[in-house]
Amino acid sequence: MKNKFFFLATLAAVLMFGFTSCSDDENLAPTFKSASISTDNKTITVNFSEAVYAQSTKSGNLDSTKLLVTAPEGVDFTYNVTHSAGSSTATINITITSVVQGTEVFTIKPASGSAIYDDEGSAMSASEVVKTNALTKDLGIMGTWVSEGDNVAPLLVTYFNVAKVTANFKTDYTYVVNQFNIGNTTTTPDLVFSGTYEIAKSNVGNIWTITCNQELPYAAVASGIFEVKTGPEVLWYEVAQTTGTQNVPPTPAGGFGSTNGGTLGVMNVQKYVRQ
Repeated sequence: MKNKFFFLATLAAVLMFGFTSCSDDENLAPTFKSASISTDNKTITVNFSEAVYAQSTKSGNLDSTKLLVTAPEGVDFTYNVTHSAGSSTATINITITSVVQGTEVFTIKPASGSAIYDDEGSAMSASEVVKTNALTKDLGIMGTWVSEGDNVAPLLVTYFNVAKVTANFKTDYTYVVNQFNIGNTTTTPDLVFSGTYEIAKSNVGNIWTITCNQELPYAAVASGIFEVKTGPEVLWYEVAQTTGTQNVPPTPAGGFGSTNGGTLGVMNVQKYVRQ
């Protein structure tokens, strides 16, 4: 009787061990481990729990049809995905064309329940989701700037007698620009320009486009490009008035100095220091 009890207990232990081993060996579907966006807001690195593929046949690179990327309302962007079949990491290349406050996060999901697979053909659940860290604040031109001395565009010095310019591009998309002419040592500007503006980040480096809809001292439209350079922080700004002129504004592709097809060189490039 004792031997029979020992045999049954041993058999139960073997069966339990065998069941546990099978459970451990059972293939689990891939999941997200993490997602982090770079400090320049240009790439998101997505890490998976294991090697992944676009097809259940252990093949295929993930692309933008396999990963769904969303952002809060107001963040305008496009993206593409870089991935090698069998890698547990994918890179999402982001192009943001709007101002960001530095609190927004991206959300990443599989495009469907048949978009991402592991090397045994198990599909990632469509309910899987991962969020990035917050974007780095990028307000573009928004803020208060001053241009004086050698930073004033040579065109303004030569033809308009300008010694100093202060500019305030407000977060409500209105602006005020004060012009101080040579010889003016007071705090009262010789001319004040104001109106509304529109900006968008281009696909060329860190260059933005800007359109100024001037209301005072007269109605006019000027457009062009700008870039906020760092170390130290300096705003490069080049626009041309198109209302009532034949001016051709500078473009991101043409770069700074491309007003009127480049005929002005750097004479129309203004530089500002943030205040």
